[in-house]
Amino acid sequence: MRTIPLAAWWILVLMTVDSILGMIDRNAVSVLKTTLKGVFRIDDTHYSWLVTAFMVPFALFYVITGRWADRWGSRRTLTAFVLVWSAASIWCGLASTFGEMVIGRAFLGAAEAGLLPASMIALVTWFPRDRLATVYAIKNPLQALGPILTPPVVAALALNYGWRSAFILPGLIGIGFALLWWFADRRPPVYPGETVEPPASRATILGLLGRRALWGVLLFRLVSDPVWFFFQYWQAGYLQERLGASLADVGQLLWIPPAINAVATFATATWSDRMVRQGRPGASARLKVMFALVPLSLLIALLPLVRGTGLTVAIFTTTYILSYTWLYLSNIMIADLFPRAEVGTAVGLVNCVGTAGAALFNFAAGPVIDAWGYTPIFLMCAAMHPAAAAIAWWFYGRGGASAKAPPSRGHSETMPVSTPAAASEAR
Repeated sequence: MRTIPLAAWWILVLMTVDSILGMIDRNAVSVLKTTLKGVFRIDDTHYSWLVTAFMVPFALFYVITGRWADRWGSRRTLTAFVLVWSAASIWCGLASTFGEMVIGRAFLGAAEAGLLPASMIALVTWFPRDRLATVYAIKNPLQALGPILTPPVVAALALNYGWRSAFILPGLIGIGFALLWWFADRRPPVYPGETVEPPASRATILGLLGRRALWGVLLFRLVSDPVWFFFQYWQAGYLQERLGASLADVGQLLWIPPAINAVATFATATWSDRMVRQGRPGASARLKVMFALVPLSLLIALLPLVRGTGLTVAIFTTTYILSYTWLYLSNIMIADLFPRAEVGTAVGLVNCVGTAGAALFNFAAGPVIDAWGYTPIFLMCAAMHPAAAAIAWWFYGRGGASAKAPPSRGHSETMPVSTPAAASEAR
């Protein structure tokens, strides 16, 4: 068994802290939805603009930041991304008009688009391929502190120090983190039997778009991502405005779904990696787990009939498990299907398309909710993962080679790298 150096685990800890900070900065507006509607005197339609202001650049910059991460590695890019989004969070805390808040959210979205590609580059650089999902599972309980802490921390800051502090304090902490990451992400290990692609082998965006293996993930993420983002941004407001919960209640309730999901993710990731170690192709193992959770989507259709906060949060929890599992395992599929030098760009493309679909869905959600309430939205969300599963089965479950014979694994474009210096340069 290959030994993973201590420095790699330190990188994993920092990646976890990074994700926590990003989640708090991103989702502060969702916890404070009702508060911000009062401060800026806006309705649900305007709130959907605020969500879209984050999500559109978040989607578009996935492609750009993915290319940057492939070209310059995780050290330089992630440091820069965290600095920019931390400054944007501080800007949101200082905003005096709705327009200024929209501008801050746009810069936040553009910078946070780099978090996932750069983190995936760091993950596949510091850890061996056959441990990726397990490493994700180890990371997840800590990373889950982001969505777990966001509701109570944001609510407590807003109630005790004013809503602005919920944006400013996390932004200041993020600036300190960026400096820490810069000094930590250096000299990654090289594992026996693995290859690192030279810079010349990096695929173009058009080249990646010509591969069937990518199109399956692109399309099912386009369909499934809206569920994750909708519940992230609208669940707090739903509890307050439809079920009568207070901001303090939101802080006390909405940590539960991500906390339970942390345990569920460890189970699904361990199951997935065990199948890989038993000889099942990586992408096929990820998909089997994803398909197994699809029936949970039907519970979303029951939300319009539920009046108690307890049962509502329970359905939020199952939805959280379903949509998060599809997100993280589909991103690991990219590492299964593509060589290391193309992971950042491929992840960027997939998440660009998925987030673009989610942005359109959330933009339309505000007017729909203002006109007809949440019921039509919940019914559409209930249908999205079954539709995504049908797409995934069409591309990967019908005996297609895309999931069974990952392109470029042992590809002629790859070459063994035997020294840490060479590995670092290849990044």
